[in-house]
Amino acid sequence: MKKLLNEIKKYVKPGASVVIACSGGADSVALTDAVYCLQKEMGYKIAVMHVEHGLRGEEALADAAFTEKFCAERGLQFACRHVKAAEFAKNEGLSLEDAARRLRYRELWRYVDEVGADLLLTAHHADDQAETVLMQLLRGCGTAGLSGMQVQTGRLVRPLLFVSRSEIEAYCRERNLSFCSDSTNDDVHYTRNRIRKELLPYLKTYFNQQLAAALGQTAQLAAMDDEFASFYAQKFFDKYVAENGKLLMCSTGSLLAEFDAVSTRAIRMMWERKAAPDSELGFEHIKAVLRLAQRGSSGKTVMLPGKTAAAYSYGKLYIGARGEVAYLLNGTTENAVFKAVSINADELEKSKIIKLPCGNCLRFYISAERPVQAKKTAAVPLEVAGTQITVRTRRDGDRFYPYGGLGSKKLKDYFIDCKIPRAERDKKLLVAAGSNILWIIGGKQAGWKNQPQGKWLVMQLEEGKDGHHD
Repeated sequence: MKKLLNEIKKYVKPGASVVIACSGGADSVALTDAVYCLQKEMGYKIAVMHVEHGLRGEEALADAAFTEKFCAERGLQFACRHVKAAEFAKNEGLSLEDAARRLRYRELWRYVDEVGADLLLTAHHADDQAETVLMQLLRGCGTAGLSGMQVQTGRLVRPLLFVSRSEIEAYCRERNLSFCSDSTNDDVHYTRNRIRKELLPYLKTYFNQQLAAALGQTAQLAAMDDEFASFYAQKFFDKYVAENGKLLMCSTGSLLAEFDAVSTRAIRMMWERKAAPDSELGFEHIKAVLRLAQRGSSGKTVMLPGKTAAAYSYGKLYIGARGEVAYLLNGTTENAVFKAVSINADELEKSKIIKLPCGNCLRFYISAERPVQAKKTAAVPLEVAGTQITVRTRRDGDRFYPYGGLGSKKLKDYFIDCKIPRAERDKKLLVAAGSNILWIIGGKQAGWKNQPQGKWLVMQLEEGKDGHHD
């Protein structure tokens, strides 16, 4: 009896307000009774909740009535919630076990918030931990999975995690506590039940009588290693991962230079921030993302769970919603549907202002002197500009003679050489004379072959000026 009480006192501080999840089974009855016994000494404020899953008919309703009576005898606040696990499982495409668990915790957390409790207490014990570790091992997992359950995860506390089932049953006998038995716990159709009823007894009999303790120790050691690797993965994430619009972006050079224990976790962290709720990322998905980064083929993608995808483009790994990834590689923008504006040379005797989608303006005028070249100012000989210039986005057949370059090339090839992602190319507004690009607005301007003579066409990007868009 003392062990249960001491474990609770170790993890639940004096004066805590708690909600206890109580199914009416031996484990949760023992937990509820033990917290009740400590109520005066520790100053606990106690509420109890029972969730009935709509699966076992009268037997389940009897369990709910038993739990309510158990709490009433001790003067404990009680609430019961009824859910439809089978219907939820069907609608959401979940196993019955998973659906019941999700609904149970949904109702429990709602009640925690409703009563303003500090903590939610559950009666998971050492044998549950052994089952969890074995389940994770059988499905294939890393140290995070082998860590099993932790005594405390946020406001969820499992104070009996280092107490065995036999010790809990002994407590019930000592305290003369009756409890319910869930008939579905004997149904080996469920994986956890099969592990509990068949695999664990076999392993104990033929391999290790102290199996639960051994698996619990494995979980503790794995948790230590996972904490260490996760710490360095977080440091990597904070340093190298950045927002890029609605996507997360990371340098593949930095990612691939890290230990696998860090890079795989960093990928998972990127995914978790963008994935739909209740989705799972497997190790095969993470390996596929790493292969994507290693191959370094721009424009390639990998579909991921949770309506997400990963893409590689010019030394960067992007992860986010599938639509946003497609938009990065192939999408259009407000600039891409920008209505082209043409200006005849004779209109430039006076300055001409064109309003751009970003709210800035582009001023054109003719000058006898060439202005100083700057990021927001470009100038070309008027004879190079020709008789008509157009402000637009890129088109097939566009050519560009970069200032200071050795000759003209396809604009597409110039963008590729500059490692500009495809969707970013569609964002670029241009000043063009036919198919010849005079200026990538805000960036590189065109050069020319012959010695310039005469006047200059000057193009200036100005912030927030009023103008008109023909």
